Amino acid sequence: MILTLAMVVILLFAAIEDIRKMEVKNVYPLLLLFLAIIRVIIERPDYSFLILNTMLVFAVLYAFWHIKGLGGADVKILTTLAIGEGIGIWVIILFSCVVFILYVLVLRKPRQALPFVPAIVIGVVLNLFFGGLLG
Repeated sequence: MILTLAMVVILLFAAIEDIRKMEVKNVYPLLLLFLAIIRVIIERPDYSFLILNTMLVFAVLYAFWHIKGLGGADVKILTTLAIGEGIGIWVIILFSCVVFILYVLVLRKPRQALPFVPAIVIGVVLNLFFGGLLG
């Protein structure tokens, strides 16, 4: 629970920075990586699945980054979360995308670059409350 709370707090700071500057310092993904490694050490998941899942998440996100659909920080943060969340990262990505789409519709700025990290934070929180219901 402490690791999860720390993760949400770090993501909140990253989201604030993303809103203000449309840029996120590398310290946030590094802190999330540190927490993810601690979580992996504690939970001891199937490492081969974890590596394969994280590589798949990175590949998908890299493709979106390459076509300028995501920023580099979004890719780093979500890939780092994939290490700690395992298969749950896909639910977080789904929630984050739905939140972002709603965010774009409300702001009515579909062609303008908007920060995605706030949607990731909401996706993580929604996963905490509803993720267990989906899988």
